[in-house]
Amino acid sequence: MRECRGRQDAGSGPSPDFISMLALVFRAGSAELAVAARHIIEVLPRMPLREPSLAPPAVVGLLPFRGTLTPVVDLCQLICGRPAAPQLGTRIIVVQIGEGAQRRLVGLMAEDVSELVDSGHTARGLHLPEHAWLGDHLSLESGLPQLVEPSELMPQALLALFVAAESSA
Repeated sequence: MRECRGRQDAGSGPSPDFISMLALVFRAGSAELAVAARHIIEVLPRMPLREPSLAPPAVVGLLPFRGTLTPVVDLCQLICGRPAAPQLGTRIIVVQIGEGAQRRLVGLMAEDVSELVDSGHTARGLHLPEHAWLGDHLSLESGLPQLVEPSELMPQALLALFVAAESSA
């Protein structure tokens, strides 16, 4: 993960406290979103998954990944109520969520996973308490993708399933 601090040059450029980071841009339905690269473990192509028994609709499967079964959540299903389109740009973004004993890998299936961009400046959007996972917009990118916080993205009931699965394994 690359993180850099800007420097002040003769009255132009970013302020000394400007922090630039990389972010991966993707879609969930019509929403253009991004996740900071610091959360990403790996990006994988869409692939067959082990079907979970009696899981909520957004949990589309279990991914054998680095010696564990990693749950995969379809962001289109979670956010829009429809499954992700089976197209070339649909990918599984493996992220780390939680802290300490609650830390867990989760796959996020998203559409049009396109590029890693330097986030540049961000602009505040609307603060929606019921959608605390939505962050600032990447103001230098076309479409103004909105940053998401993976740990806040899923409902607590869904997160509890992942933590319980990890601790009982």
